[in-house]
Amino acid sequence: MEIALLAKNGLKIKGKQTVLLVNCVDKSIHFSGIIALGAGDDKAFRTANTVVINGPGEYEIGGIKITGFRADSDAIYSLKVDDVDVLLGTIQDLENMHQKLKEHNLVVVNVSNSTKDASFVTGLSSNAVLYYGDEAEAVVKNFVKEAVQKLSKYQTTKDKLPQEMETILLSQ
Repeated sequence: MEIALLAKNGLKIKGKQTVLLVNCVDKSIHFSGIIALGAGDDKAFRTANTVVINGPGEYEIGGIKITGFRADSDAIYSLKVDDVDVLLGTIQDLENMHQKLKEHNLVVVNVSNSTKDASFVTGLSSNAVLYYGDEAEAVVKNFVKEAVQKLSKYQTTKDKLPQEMETILLSQ
């Protein structure tokens, strides 16, 4: 599976069979659906023959299982991509819901607003935390003492998940 940064707040999540986009539309990429994370109004993402996920519920698109949970301002999404458990959400919603969420292999955090303490995120992942968004670099600098990898895309499989927690800053 692969998670790649397309725009400051947009991602591509690619499994063996399917590609999902998060908060962006890129007509040069063949994709099966869009997750509107923290978008509120999802009209900008609605294109012909495209599934737009915006809110709680259970979904499946091309073998990727998605569960949306209601959070304070939006939804948090749990995805199963090629047997890898991925948690996707904004830092504010993850902070408000972190005690109710199970551990995932990867946690993908959109940081569009700065927060003083984002250390709670490490309790949600056993393998890697990926940060992206307008304030991601500032937040990572504030609390992460270990080495941070700067990547434009992160690739892994269930067998190749890191044994110890990795912190990734998705940037272009």
